[in-house]
Amino acid sequence: MKKALFSLLITAIIFFFNAWFIAPVISNLGYSSVESSYHLETHSLLLLLIFVVIFCTSLILEKFDENNEN
Repeated sequence: MKKALFSLLITAIIFFFNAWFIAPVISNLGYSSVESSYHLETHSLLLLLIFVVIFCTSLILEKFDENNEN
């Protein structure tokens, strides 16, 4: 139960980080029309997902390296 609540907290933090920091940066790149504003949130979430996957993959590889050393 503790891990589930921690996961929900981290998910909320990542979502709000995306809404407050990544989406405004991307919006300055030319998302000015109404049609493109619908895609802004999707594109910012995809960009954030790429970085989260890279980070998690590096953590997994680090754990594998620790296990191989032992």
